[in-house]
Amino acid sequence: MWNNQNNRGGGNQNQPMWRGQPVAYNQMTAVESNSLIQKVMWFTSFSILAAAAGVYAGVNILKHDEYRFGGGSSILWFILEIGLMIGAYALRDRPGINFVMLYGFTFVTGITIAPLMKILVVSGNSGIILQALMITGALTFGLGFYAWTTKKDFSGWAPYLFVAVLGLLIVMVLNIFLHSTFLYSVIMYAGVLIFSFYLIFDIQRAKKVQNTVGNAIAITIGVYLDILNIFLFVIQILMSFQSRD
Repeated sequence: MWNNQNNRGGGNQNQPMWRGQPVAYNQMTAVESNSLIQKVMWFTSFSILAAAAGVYAGVNILKHDEYRFGGGSSILWFILEIGLMIGAYALRDRPGINFVMLYGFTFVTGITIAPLMKILVVSGNSGIILQALMITGALTFGLGFYAWTTKKDFSGWAPYLFVAVLGLLIVMVLNIFLHSTFLYSVIMYAGVLIFSFYLIFDIQRAKKVQNTVGNAIAITIGVYLDILNIFLFVIQILMSFQSRD
């Protein structure tokens, strides 16, 4: 993801890349790092609540036939989601509007995944949603704890993770035409694995960047997207188990 902070505080000029843009590295004290990760935890928690509200709103919108997967309204919501995400990054240092953009973005992500949630509920598979939430929550807690306490530095993994995501997208597109059950299984498990490593990577950013609200919002967007993608891939894995029964 993007982070356009300047390199203040005498950081290394050969900066690693964070989702496409250089991160400003600084010597952070433990207190500053803890304060920043606390901001990220609060912002992420509120982002998840906003997404849940978006799902609720989306399910109500789904009463209208024109809002469905692949429908015109669905595509418009997706475009709005991308626009809000870009706006949240661009305006992350603007007090007030930064939170409007952040929670507007996460709210709309809830609306865009609402069709899937409704399909599961209507088909009698609402238990899959609860299971996916529990698994995602456990993974997030475990990986977050590991990322914050380990002495291993994952900052150099950025290019490898980017290539992994790019490869995953290519395989997903290919499988639209191949309809391979094996490839579909590989995609699901690889998705969970890749975004689990991305979660570790994003959380560790809080150890290296300045303790500002703007940086906290930028990290929050990355962490939120990691959690969301893990959740969606876990749902697909559980659905595949269900189809085998």
